[in-house]
Amino acid sequence: MRFGKKIVDGIFLERPNRYLARVEVEGEEVLAHVPDPGRLPGLLLAGRKVRLIHQPGPKRKTEYTLVLVRHGSIWVSTFPVFANTLVQDALRERTLPFLKGYSDFASEVKMKNSRFDFKLTFPLNPAYVEVKSVSLVEEGLGRFPDAPTKRGVKHITELIELCKKGYRGAVVFVSQRFDTRSITCNDDIDPVFGEWLRKAQDKGVELYGMNCKVTATTISLNKAIEVVL
Repeated sequence: MRFGKKIVDGIFLERPNRYLARVEVEGEEVLAHVPDPGRLPGLLLAGRKVRLIHQPGPKRKTEYTLVLVRHGSIWVSTFPVFANTLVQDALRERTLPFLKGYSDFASEVKMKNSRFDFKLTFPLNPAYVEVKSVSLVEEGLGRFPDAPTKRGVKHITELIELCKKGYRGAVVFVSQRFDTRSITCNDDIDPVFGEWLRKAQDKGVELYGMNCKVTATTISLNKAIEVVL
């Protein structure tokens, strides 16, 4: 998947708030939208190389969106929604190494008072799937979340309830970087999420992980990695 028609290089300067970054582009300071509201520890540091989509429009507050940050020798995506797009493309192409055997799938599916990223149709029971983007990686171990997530806890508890009723439930953690070898819950940041994720695994919720190949212009799913709790 390509990031956009026009991508420019920049130098990260500062993050005034969760959704805004000050970036130097061709010697001039510009403001860029940061699509990931998480803390992004160890990534958005002053002086880091970044890549931005330049897409001006009458309804946009900024002309730029920050999509990549250089971390050592690799690029890391800062666009969580890409994780859903990558999984959707893989479902369409039937290239995910797990969740095999479905006849069809739909996205943004309502189930009672909940909405799930995907619903996969299987011969017996459908599977409801949530996708989580993982950006924090320490020595090859991806940690989710990087900020407390009540929404994430809600998704996990809902999947547990679905499993109790005979449906399949799954969480796919997508780390949008190449150096992630496994994924775990970040108990230091959100112990409640970790507690519920372990309960979910015990109750039959399936947990999967993927890392990504990220270039200066593209991102793609790379390979399955283990979720270790």
